[in-house]
Amino acid sequence: MNIEYHHPTEDDVEAMTEIINSSAKDLKHSVDNSVELVRTWTFGEKDYDPKGYLIGFAGSQPVVYGGSTISKSRLDNGHNDASVSLAVIPEWRYKSIEGHMFNATFKFLRSRGIDSARFFTPEASGWRNNMAMEIGMEDIRHGYLMTCKNQGQPLNLPTPDGFQFHHKMLDESSDSEISDFVDAFNDSFANHYNFSPSPVERFIKVRDEEAKTGECKLRLTFAKKGDEIVGVCFYEINHQYNKQNNSKAGWANILGVRKPFRSLGLGRALLADAMCWFHEKGMDTIYLGVDAENSKALDLYLSLGYAVEQEGIHYELIL
Repeated sequence: MNIEYHHPTEDDVEAMTEIINSSAKDLKHSVDNSVELVRTWTFGEKDYDPKGYLIGFAGSQPVVYGGSTISKSRLDNGHNDASVSLAVIPEWRYKSIEGHMFNATFKFLRSRGIDSARFFTPEASGWRNNMAMEIGMEDIRHGYLMTCKNQGQPLNLPTPDGFQFHHKMLDESSDSEISDFVDAFNDSFANHYNFSPSPVERFIKVRDEEAKTGECKLRLTFAKKGDEIVGVCFYEINHQYNKQNNSKAGWANILGVRKPFRSLGLGRALLADAMCWFHEKGMDTIYLGVDAENSKALDLYLSLGYAVEQEGIHYELIL
């Protein structure tokens, strides 16, 4: 049966959601997206351009959705690249759909003057990796998903002398507090691989969406020296993920310390503090992601009881 393709419209959001969720079922830590969540992070985004995406149907069955969004923020910060996404329902894989989708996306990016296309898969091997390599993408960087499981009472480290930790739930944070957090986050990560500063508006949107759905409990920690924010930690309990996977897991999403304040034990204390909060909330597993070549971060996480669970790969095609 032939596939009929078109650029998505808002009428396609249910079909897009169905494809995205079905395609991700084989991923170890997948969680189903709601229709409203998909709508919010596609048509609700300023950078989202339907011309950069295709959705395909086999008769009335939605089978493929993918493309690329060009981030104005990354362009403004000197990164002339774009990330590519591709979702294909399992029974329609390896039928030449992937090549058609990738090539259509690359054509769109070239027409917009983009230099390179990036594609990430959280697996070290599998369908996604095969498709990326078949289309000519190169393996350029690896990342790890690390896990700390069943550690009992975590290490309760004292806050380093001269510093204070302040906590705030994201849904109780003001725009100004979020702006202060993002400034510290961006500064802390300025020298990290492929990092581009995040717009404050993105975190404000995450806060507002959390308030609507209640699917996640997100918490901020500020490390301060006097009035100056010198480090941050951002972590969450995703109720939807835990319900779907029958788990008690938390996720440490961001851990950063500004350069002048590194090697003072702040990063270690911030993460240990987050681990204590997870323990208080009844979580028995904590996940975090790290660049495989960030040896200092790896050593820190290993010292706190984390182990590498999964390896992901970043692919790139120069356009």
